[in-house]
Amino acid sequence: MKKDMEYKIVDTLCYVPTEEVFIDLLISLPPQMSRYLRDVFGQRVAPLLGITAEKLYQMKIKLSTDELRKAIEPLLPKIRKLTMSIEEFIQQLDKMGVEKAVIFNLDEETPSGIKGLPNDYYADIVKRFPEKFIGFAGIDPLKEKEAVREINRSYELGLRGIAVRPFMFGIPPHHKKMYPLYSTCVELNIPIWFHISINYSTNTMEVERPIYLDIVTQDFPELKMIAGHGGWPWINEMVAVAWKNPNIYIDFASYLPKYIGMKGTGWESFLHYGNSVIQDKILFGSTWLFMGMSIKQLADEVMKLPLKEKVKKKWLYGNAVKLLEIK
Repeated sequence: MKKDMEYKIVDTLCYVPTEEVFIDLLISLPPQMSRYLRDVFGQRVAPLLGITAEKLYQMKIKLSTDELRKAIEPLLPKIRKLTMSIEEFIQQLDKMGVEKAVIFNLDEETPSGIKGLPNDYYADIVKRFPEKFIGFAGIDPLKEKEAVREINRSYELGLRGIAVRPFMFGIPPHHKKMYPLYSTCVELNIPIWFHISINYSTNTMEVERPIYLDIVTQDFPELKMIAGHGGWPWINEMVAVAWKNPNIYIDFASYLPKYIGMKGTGWESFLHYGNSVIQDKILFGSTWLFMGMSIKQLADEVMKLPLKEKVKKKWLYGNAVKLLEIK
């Protein structure tokens, strides 16, 4: 830890900026989420590739997976300027005071029809650099028994959590198809991360209401759950669910922290109760690759929030250390 670092960071939702991951994020983005390339992250990424967000969007909706892979070949030189090796990334993490980063995969093959990078890719990174990374496996609950086998296989490979976006599968967290995943997570003592927030896909966001996590806890009180992206716009509901249930945590990844402290954004109760009764439940996640800011810049914004100093350090570091049992 460098002496000039005034605080420590555990990034609980961190992208790996390798060329393979960057290309996979473009190629494997589900068709249902194509709008992200035009209206959300594409606004930041496309210009860096020398094209417009609209062009990137049109490529995604009109080309097959193989055609898209060929179409981005001319963009590879610019893509490589945006990416780096794992070793280079670790150097950056060290400079920023990031002691651990949770790297994650997603498996949405059933609803998207696209097979992305395997969990093995992330497990290999964790195996090579266990002092820096914790890995979460991407799991497709619609694969049912195969999904359970994949959780166990990924655990054997060294991954210590799983990630699921309910909106992509069209089923809420308390759906029966999710329960075998929960049983396995409890047996292995690993957490599950959910996307719990607005999405800009063609699928409904209703399946991600925070109250559904409260229903799950009735049958799985020992299950460790992370509500990803803060539960916005259902902030009051999210706060209540986390306050009530000991094993539910919240990250606010993909939202600029400065907006959490801004009146009228809907985050008021999150900030208020996050400074008091649920101060031990909040996790820092960056998803920095598409945020236009570094992990350190995002963490610096957290440090500027009107929170107790000890609470800021819990959000950025202490809570994740306890949940993920970091030694």
